Amino acid sequence: MFRNYLKIALRQLRYNQLFSFLNILGLTVGLAVSTFIALYVWHEFHYDRFHPFADRTYQILSMAKYGGNDFIMGQLHESFGTETKRQIPEVEEVVRLSEGSGEVVLQSDAAHRFKESKIGFSDASTLSVMGFRLLNGDAKTALSEPGRIVLTRALAEKYFGKQNPVGKTLQYDKQYPLTVSGVLDDLPTHSIIHFNALVSLSSMPTLGPNAQNAFKGSGFLSTYLVLRPGAKVALVEKKLQTVKSGLQFVDITAYYVLESLPSLHLDSRMAPKTARQSLYILLTVALVILALAVINYVSLTTARATKRAREVGVRKAVGGQRSELIGQFFAESFLTTTLAFVLSLGLLQGLFPWANQALDLHMDERVLNQGPYWGLLLALWLGCSLLAGSYPALLLSRFRPQEVLKGTMGSGRSGAGVRRVFTTVQFATSIGLLICSIVLYTQMRFLRTKNLGINRAQVVAMKIDRDMTSQFPALRDAVRQWAGAENVAVSNTALFTNNVMTWFLNTEKNKKQLMVNALTVDKTFFNMMGVRWIYAPVGWEQKPVTNELTVFNQTVMKEAGIKGNPQQQAPPFKGMTTAGVVADFHVRSLHGPVSPMLLSIVSDTAKSLVANGGFLLVRLNPQSNVPQSLEKLKAIYDGSKPVAPFDYYFLDDAYDKLYAKEQQLMRLFNGFTGLTLLVASLGLLGLITFSVEARTKEIGIRKVLGASVTGIVSLLSKDFLKLVLLSMLIASPIAWYAMDKWLQDFEYKVEIQWWMFALAGGSSVVIAALTISFQSIRAALMNPVTSLRSE
Repeated sequence: MFRNYLKIALRQLRYNQLFSFLNILGLTVGLAVSTFIALYVWHEFHYDRFHPFADRTYQILSMAKYGGNDFIMGQLHESFGTETKRQIPEVEEVVRLSEGSGEVVLQSDAAHRFKESKIGFSDASTLSVMGFRLLNGDAKTALSEPGRIVLTRALAEKYFGKQNPVGKTLQYDKQYPLTVSGVLDDLPTHSIIHFNALVSLSSMPTLGPNAQNAFKGSGFLSTYLVLRPGAKVALVEKKLQTVKSGLQFVDITAYYVLESLPSLHLDSRMAPKTARQSLYILLTVALVILALAVINYVSLTTARATKRAREVGVRKAVGGQRSELIGQFFAESFLTTTLAFVLSLGLLQGLFPWANQALDLHMDERVLNQGPYWGLLLALWLGCSLLAGSYPALLLSRFRPQEVLKGTMGSGRSGAGVRRVFTTVQFATSIGLLICSIVLYTQMRFLRTKNLGINRAQVVAMKIDRDMTSQFPALRDAVRQWAGAENVAVSNTALFTNNVMTWFLNTEKNKKQLMVNALTVDKTFFNMMGVRWIYAPVGWEQKPVTNELTVFNQTVMKEAGIKGNPQQQAPPFKGMTTAGVVADFHVRSLHGPVSPMLLSIVSDTAKSLVANGGFLLVRLNPQSNVPQSLEKLKAIYDGSKPVAPFDYYFLDDAYDKLYAKEQQLMRLFNGFTGLTLLVASLGLLGLITFSVEARTKEIGIRKVLGASVTGIVSLLSKDFLKLVLLSMLIASPIAWYAMDKWLQDFEYKVEIQWWMFALAGGSSVVIAALTISFQSIRAALMNPVTSLRSE
């Protein structure tokens, strides 16, 4: 029986090649895209579940009130973890881990000397407790002694090639030798813990004054507790508030909470509020795209119902049972979806690396080999087969043989209402996504072009190492000579990054608590970067800076309640003199308002800035060749006999990275919009093709009676175009509501305007009209003699 079903199904695919192609293509795209999205969503929802004790591992967060807001920190002093384990019996293990701050120079030999980020520090217990697998070395002892470092596979190959590096020496920060004690396998991508190497925590006091000071007097370690089985989290949290004795560094105003390790990625107090919401949106989009593909199949299959009606009537007349007919149509559905499934599998496997990189999704190909991935694929295949086959099977198998064989069943009426609903849903979805894409693009363009109060164009920031104090004056003067003194400035901070220093200050006048961004710069910074003065320091244009000046932005004055000329009033903060006030400018993203800002202007930049590291800001000529300019800067830098490799970034690039999530969302929406329009157009093409076939005689008669080509095209197109216009009316308010909610996350945002809806609707109408016109014009130009003879 099944063999017979299969033969008939194959025959139907062969005889109806266009409809078979449209069905299979639509399902292939729907399955491939929805599977990719579902895979990504599964990946995001399963962060840090692979650790051996994930279900009872918790991170300690420190929380304090400042300025009426909760200030949350995930980094604690090294003594906190030690004392927690000693004082709280419910704690079985403590893991203290830092992913590193800033960059550090590593060197294995003269030819292998690079700046590296994410060189962290951790306890001896980290590798075994967290379940990180070592390719070389012993996880229990690799970080148990000072002077040891464990490398990831990529870093080990970078410095030592394919050989086993265990036992070899790696120079840390230009002068401190560390012994490689292990090589880690590639870290799982679905983890919040990322590092390129780990140095034993006990090494920190031996790695120079900066590492010593951080170890003794700062909170820099993520501290994880593995609780004993059965321990109550609420009780441990209560006991954490009493861990005071024995601590070398503690904020007495803070209280402590525990968050489970698997929840940190999406549900932590420090995670973006929209993280989980974005995944639900993506999952919904995946289901919508898959539903559209299934709708296409159902629409095209039911549209051809009358073509199969005579077959059904004959089979019923000779004794065929409805259950057998249902089985036949389900077999056809399974065959079509199986072909689409195999093609989508190949498409997904082939495009995975490209799509993963293009969308910046941070998944590696190991996820394709996991059981849940294959389970997901099989579930989608089975679900699609059942959904796609159910309605056509039930519809086609219920035809009455007497109506079919008498010819009294109306052509094309079966399921016509359902098909109209399906077409409306498809285009409503496409138009809705298109509106969202237009709003996303407009907002991102607004963010990229908005005046920030500071001119970031063509500015390259050269990193200056803290050990280059003696070389810095000659290097700065050489760069000034090449680029022009007015195009070179100095800053202690990497602008448009998350590394801007923040001070916690109380205003004198109204006792407000403010989080103030602090920058140290030279005099040239203001003119070069286009920062506008509201009140310039006295004699600013006439004389050089000889003593350190303190200036504030307008927001500080506003928050401190100071009006008028602040140079003639008491300073906003105790112990500070107001030398001047600058107009507000942004050094962070536009998600929030301008931060209160304090700028210290110094004369001796070599002493004040480079002592702790800084940046030489160079504005390139807009007409210059950027690669050649960078080569010249590198040559000047290398000529100063630097202690660290040449390192730089462009302010424009750093600013764009502040909106990485929004850029990713925009790329996803653009891709999904294109795919939904493709699937909807495929369905529309199939339906108009069937409509032309079903009305061949009518078209021929109309042409014989004098109908024009334009009239026939209009006749065939108007019903479909009405559905597209109805789709626009349905999609517009839904898309407006969704985008209005999304824009609430931005302090500075565009207005949703009428032209966005008109552009989306007009584009959809044009696409639909082009799709329809291809077949309708072809039908209108057909010789009526041929049309009538075919009947």
